[in-house]
Parts: sequence; C-alpha cells; structure tokens
Amino acid sequence: MSRFSPRALIFDMDGLLVDSEPLWHHVERAFCAARGGDWTDEMALACTGQGIGRIVHIMGERFGFEVDEARDVAELEDRFLAEVETLSLKPFARVFLDEARGRLPIGLASSSPRRLIDASLKRFGITDHFDVTVSGQEVPRAKPWPDVYQRAAERLLVEAAACLALEDSKNGARAAKAAGMRVIAVPEGDFVAFEEIADVVVRSLEEARGLVRLP
Repeated sequence: MSRFSPRALIFDMDGLLVDSEPLWHHVERAFCAARGGDWTDEMALACTGQGIGRIVHIMGERFGFEVDEARDVAELEDRFLAEVETLSLKPFARVFLDEARGRLPIGLASSSPRRLIDASLKRFGITDHFDVTVSGQEVPRAKPWPDVYQRAAERLLVEAAACLALEDSKNGARAAKAAGMRVIAVPEGDFVAFEEIADVVVRSLEEARGLVRLP
C-alpha cells in the first residue's frame, strides 16, 4: 500500500474526525418531518458531503415544500448546535492530530457552516490544531466541486498537488481529487464505491496515520 510524504494535511470534519453523522441524520429527519416529509437514512447518506444548503433544496424538491435557504439552513444549524455536546470524536482522531500538529501545516475543509465548524472544534478543544479552516459556505461551490479544498491549500500556501486530503464521503473524495490532491478515504461502509476515486481506502484513521510520513 502507498505511503505519502505530503507537505500539508487537509482533513474533512463530519464523519471523519467528528462522529456527527448520526446527529445530522436525526436533525435532518426532524426538520423534514416538521414539513411533512420522511427523510430516510439512505437519503441522508446519498447527500453526505454536499452541504446543508443543497440538502434543504433536495428535501424541498422531493417532498414538495417551499424552501427559504437562509431560514432553513439557520434552523438546521440551531437544531444541531442545541445537541453539539452529544458529539464524540472518531477513534484515533485526536492522536493523529496531536502527532501531526507542528510537523506539517494542517487544514480543515468542511461542508459544514462556519458556526458549526467552530462549535464542533471547540467542543473537543482541537481548534488550535488547524492552521486554517474553510467552510463550504465560504466558497462559490460546495463539494463535490473542488473549491473548498483549493481554498484551504491557498490559505496554507501549499500547492494542491503537495497536499494529502483525508475524507470519509464520496463527494468529499471527488472534491479533493478534483483539486489535484492525493486522497486517503476512510469510509464507514463499502470500500468498492471509493476505490475508483481515492488513492487509498482504509478502515480507520489509525490505518491512515500509518500511511503518512511526518517530518
């Protein structure tokens, strides 16, 4: 299996570092149910990584309710923030970040809104592990477009081709590859869906860490 010697690391957040997918699914389901829709886990998984602005439009199209993106995104954010203390870190996330901190520039490229990124990182005391953090709301196009990864690389002052991205979703892996980065995927489920996108697919952040040469 390939080993990597990147000049910078760029992490996704939800589902990779923070075990937030169950909370997101709960919040999205409650939001949709209040509007008469039945948002299933399968629907939520299909939208993973796209950003909640896009997701509310998908919900509206599927279930026929009117969408006001600013209002609806704010409601989803409020629902999430109300339960942010229930989140936990994914196994080995803190160890990986602790080992890389100060040895390589570290970025975060997340589809989440800025205030959810800040609240989640603060929850675990890992804000200072990142040299830059970029929200999908801060770029023209969300994942699977490359914008959020391109912006993170620009702010780290490292060429995209020299960055290693770590992702758990297909949309995120596609975004990082489109930006010109190498990608380690750490999916929850089937490897096969990722093998044509990522450079390497592994089962855990611990396994991913073993593939990264740190200075």
